Amino acid sequence: MNARITVVCAAALSLGVALPALAQSPSLLDTSRALREEMRAAAQIEDFETARRLNHAALSIQPGHLSLMNNAVLLAGFAGDTDGQFEALERLAQAGLTYDLDRYVRNLPELEAADPERVESLRALFVANAAPVGQARLVGSPPLGDALIEALAVDNETERLYLGGVAERRIYRVEPFAPTEFEVFAGEDDPIGSIFGLAADRRHGRLYAVEGVVPQTPVAEGETPGTALLALDLETGELIERYTIEGAERMGDLTVRDGIVFVSDADAGRIYRLDGPRGELELYAEDTRFASLQGLAQARGALWVVDYALGLWRIDPVTRNAHLQPSPASASLIGLDGLIADRLGRLFVVRNGAAPTGVFELVFDDQNQLVGMEPVLIGDERIGEPTTVRVSDGRLFVNADAPWDQFPEDGTAPEGPRRTPQILAVPIP
Repeated sequence: MNARITVVCAAALSLGVALPALAQSPSLLDTSRALREEMRAAAQIEDFETARRLNHAALSIQPGHLSLMNNAVLLAGFAGDTDGQFEALERLAQAGLTYDLDRYVRNLPELEAADPERVESLRALFVANAAPVGQARLVGSPPLGDALIEALAVDNETERLYLGGVAERRIYRVEPFAPTEFEVFAGEDDPIGSIFGLAADRRHGRLYAVEGVVPQTPVAEGETPGTALLALDLETGELIERYTIEGAERMGDLTVRDGIVFVSDADAGRIYRLDGPRGELELYAEDTRFASLQGLAQARGALWVVDYALGLWRIDPVTRNAHLQPSPASASLIGLDGLIADRLGRLFVVRNGAAPTGVFELVFDDQNQLVGMEPVLIGDERIGEPTTVRVSDGRLFVNADAPWDQFPEDGTAPEGPRRTPQILAVPIP
């Protein structure tokens, strides 16, 4: 068992907390979930001190988790700890998150009476965290509201956009001179699954895509689609190769550089590598601590992978061991999705699991330690649920709104029309 998990479990057990779900080598996320379940049970019987300690233990696993940080505010309020409540709110503000004091703090009048200046300071900080940053240009908005566009790739030479659909099992191409039009690029003649990641390899004339299945995937009767890495001709969309590997569950995203492709498996907790167009897909890294791997990038002498539930992993290029980066107090690394590196090795990430949503640069010190996140594009009204970011010609291209909220798992349709894709380009600072 990981040493960090052991310490957290020991802390929970010292409180008399049983963790039956964790009997078989728990993952970090399993541990946090068990702690949260016990925290809720303690809060229901008004044992707020135990609930606060359990919530704190869960936060030690998922620092910057908005719901857990909100729990800290609420539990301090229920316990009558005004200073603790202020401190919890200040940690939220320090992490760069936005927060509606009037909506979420039930005893706000009491806090205002206790220290009105401190409350006003918090209000100012949360407003500053939400202030718009970056000027983006709309470069693509084709009428594909029913496709549920998740994936984006950009051809660096032509600046063509490639968009991958989930609810419509297609890959679409958008020309830079016709941003509101599209053509079906792949999936019409050769069936493909839902597309969760795309990356263009101009050097080898290929478009790589990862396919998989989720509840929103339309599946014909008798069909058993799986998950795979696809290689398509970058010009014609012809399917060249479908790479599969035993044990894969749902490939989620990918990155390509110099013909080398890395693929994350969101459900299996794995990373795969394709060593060039003539290679075979191989298992590159696997770790039981992985929770929900998303975007990947090669930079700063390593492979970096974002984990939606836990933060940022660095994969050592020699040992292939995964190292979870400590979360700085000045940033929340929970809810990260897309990831890309520019030519200088700078890392840019999409966050959609906490507000403000948008695109951020990951900031490192001289020792290659993560020290914070700087907003690159936030506060733009066209940003809904951003998912993917790509880089081309000194600009970041972002799929600014994948309307998952309009595609519930039960298949019901929204009352009004679904939102169309919003592909934005913002200069790299």
